[in-house]
Amino acid sequence: MFEKLYLIYNPLTGTKDWVSEREFKIGSLRLKKVFGVLYLYDLKFMLQFNPQFKNSIVKENSLLNEEQICLKHVCRLITKDELAELLNNEATDSIQSEQSYYETHPSRIEIKDGFFMWNEEKGCYEEAVVNA
Repeated sequence: MFEKLYLIYNPLTGTKDWVSEREFKIGSLRLKKVFGVLYLYDLKFMLQFNPQFKNSIVKENSLLNEEQICLKHVCRLITKDELAELLNNEATDSIQSEQSYYETHPSRIEIKDGFFMWNEEKGCYEEAVVNA
């Protein structure tokens, strides 16, 4: 089974990260880092009731009004290049802070570019052949 990975982006702070579908369901420190909330449920409330957050989404996406705001403006399937950039940033941050870096990403993923599996030897994701 492949786990979907999403890019999350807060236009109010300019913060972005990736989060797994499973983390959306159980809560995530990544969500907290980007939006200040642990759960997708709370993020949906922010989209309805946080005026500064809504204004930043309208401005960032050149929307006509707040009624056009939806979850896809702050969360969508991530691309392979975006994921690689964020994983490299995580590795660099852990080296700079002298913390050990543990690979916390799933081994089998579904992203915008298709299905991928982690290659332990090469230390990267490679496209997976999926039987229909």
